[in-house]
Amino acid sequence: MTRHGTLAYYLAAWVIGCPIVAFVVWLIVSIQTRSASSSALLEFCFFSLMCGAIDVLFFAFILRRAMHGLGTRNAAIWGLTGATLALLMVSQLAWVFGKLPGSALAYLLSSFVFAGPQAIWSSGWWQAPIDGAGVAAVLCLVDRAFNRVDASETGASAEKSEAAHVGQSSA
Repeated sequence: MTRHGTLAYYLAAWVIGCPIVAFVVWLIVSIQTRSASSSALLEFCFFSLMCGAIDVLFFAFILRRAMHGLGTRNAAIWGLTGATLALLMVSQLAWVFGKLPGSALAYLLSSFVFAGPQAIWSSGWWQAPIDGAGVAAVLCLVDRAFNRVDASETGASAEKSEAAHVGQSSA
């Protein structure tokens, strides 16, 4: 198995994160056009899984590093951080998309790296924090499931600290 659920974490980021984004984009488009069809939702999901994979994996990587750096397992903090991170990432990647020249490399990058953030930005910048918070909350639960604090480890470390404390006080 993978160490500390890395495969499950990034797979959840892709398989759950992209459809969350697709659903929110579909909802906005459905409200604006007053036409909601399940085939359109499936189409949004398909294209979000293809075009959003790199972006959501990058988002998940940065989020996991930041949360482990902070040492928090609180879903609310993960959600707020995810909302902020998603807004920053989407705005910056959409800005870069607007600056790309018309070349083959730019087309490839725009198709698989910048298409998702551009779609989110053009349908409404305010949905990026909603998407980021939702994805981050799910990723927090996945991270918690695979990075549990073992009771035997905490007991052993408590015994070690007591032994060290007793050793220091008797000396």
